Amino acid sequence: MPDRWRHVQAVADQASRLGDIEDVDAEDLRVAAILHDIGYAPTIAPERFYPLDGARFLAGVDYWDRMVALVARHSGAVVEAELRQIDGVEDYTDEASPTRDALWYSDGTAGTAPHR
Repeated sequence: MPDRWRHVQAVADQASRLGDIEDVDAEDLRVAAILHDIGYAPTIAPERFYPLDGARFLAGVDYWDRMVALVARHSGAVVEAELRQIDGVEDYTDEASPTRDALWYSDGTAGTAPHR
């Protein structure tokens, strides 16, 4: 999945540039940017819906709740889940914070292999 890896790197680079924005938790943003698409990994994708698969994987290895929720809901995943009639994303907290917004922005503007 070289295109996916290039995308993740581009998102992480973009996120690094946003870390100085007021109320953005730069470290959590960086980690979320790196992990946001982990659900694309075929070995952890039972639902075939990467935000939910990624969140469930992270929760299963006892990742902290904030990161699990950022991955689960990144880039409007709850809307896509509703359209695809997939349940579970709504179970995760949407923190609606500057850090969350910076992650979404980074994902949406980083380019290189957009979500499919």
